[in-house]
Amino acid sequence: MIIGTALLVTACGPRPAAEVEKVDLFTAVGDYGLVVNAIEITVSNPRSIKGLTAADFDLENNTPGAMIDAVTGQLSEPYEDDGIVVSRKKNVLRIEATPFNKNGRRERGAAPQPWQLNCLIDSGLNVTPDKVNEEHIAVLDDCIKGSFTYAGITREYMLYLPKDENGKEIPNVPLLVWQIGGGEYDKDLMVVATANRCLVSLPTEGIPCATLVFALANPNYSYSASLYPEKVELIDRNNALQMAFIDQLIAEGKVDGSKLFCAGASSGGGCTMRFMMQFPERFKAAIPCCSMDPIIPIHRVDEKYPGQYTDDVEKAWKGDVVYKWNGTDMVLSPMNIEAFVNLPMYFVHSETDRTCKVASTYAYTEARKRLGATQDKMRILSDDDLIHWGVAPMMAHFSWVPLLDDYSEGAPMDWLVKQF
Repeated sequence: MIIGTALLVTACGPRPAAEVEKVDLFTAVGDYGLVVNAIEITVSNPRSIKGLTAADFDLENNTPGAMIDAVTGQLSEPYEDDGIVVSRKKNVLRIEATPFNKNGRRERGAAPQPWQLNCLIDSGLNVTPDKVNEEHIAVLDDCIKGSFTYAGITREYMLYLPKDENGKEIPNVPLLVWQIGGGEYDKDLMVVATANRCLVSLPTEGIPCATLVFALANPNYSYSASLYPEKVELIDRNNALQMAFIDQLIAEGKVDGSKLFCAGASSGGGCTMRFMMQFPERFKAAIPCCSMDPIIPIHRVDEKYPGQYTDDVEKAWKGDVVYKWNGTDMVLSPMNIEAFVNLPMYFVHSETDRTCKVASTYAYTEARKRLGATQDKMRILSDDDLIHWGVAPMMAHFSWVPLLDDYSEGAPMDWLVKQF
């Protein structure tokens, strides 16, 4: 094949060489970070891109979003079929493809190999990450970013508010607030927003619901945090700040105060539990996923007798067990047990999770049942379930992937949406 389009002929004569003015990258938040959906190339002369087809382009190092192939357990390989679709509007060439990892191809023991778009007709249309002029992130570009101060701390947030077909904010919508995992603690707000699909899951489904996430600028509270009052107090202080911000959204008419929902995974699953302990009367439902243990030690502690975890959780929910902001300080206060057990929860966990063992979910659900909870649900994922959703069993902790991707009948997100 001849390279260099000056020699190639179109219906209007020789095709001029492409002179690129701008490259736009269109991405979305995937299960494990950003994925590329499309590339747009703006050229100075529309004739230089006329007649180009998918056969004229090839992608290199375009691997799926997951680092590990769920079936083989090996590092993901580039797609055999790039899924390229080419379209043109005046002087803008749009190349869509099967979504691929923005970070390129990972190789064991070596630096990632960046993706590359090659044009087999005109090398001037080749694109590498360093040639991108502007990046667009679906949903996140429409989010409000800011900071909020309460209870003596300041935290950054990202908030998505749904709009109608005219681009106007829809008032008084339901709200899902997501509690971040330990891997996102003390990280940049964009790291928090792109670590998983917590902000974009509902908007991508076209469901008119606000979504909110805060970047928590404190160290990971670690295993057995319940043994350290200062760590538990900080978790509750973060949650008090989030509740105050939600109250502001309600007062502004942006969010419906009767339709508040909370979910989170790993450390965020534990924070979800504590959030519901502090404000059970404020929320309509919650989804704790692969929860950590800021209530009692579980994950690096062996039971002395069967059922010890459940007994300990039940005891931990009685008395002055949550910190609440009194306007001056965080003080230990009793939990509203009646409201807590009447708040429906859908627990999600992988049975082979080696990071946060499934015993925490069994203990929480059983203890709540003893106290009178009757509406709780539980989804325990097998390795086959994980593979179905593209999660390698060696990454069984990532049960938030099927949680946020699955809207089938009876799935946790379907259960949540039906309560809107």
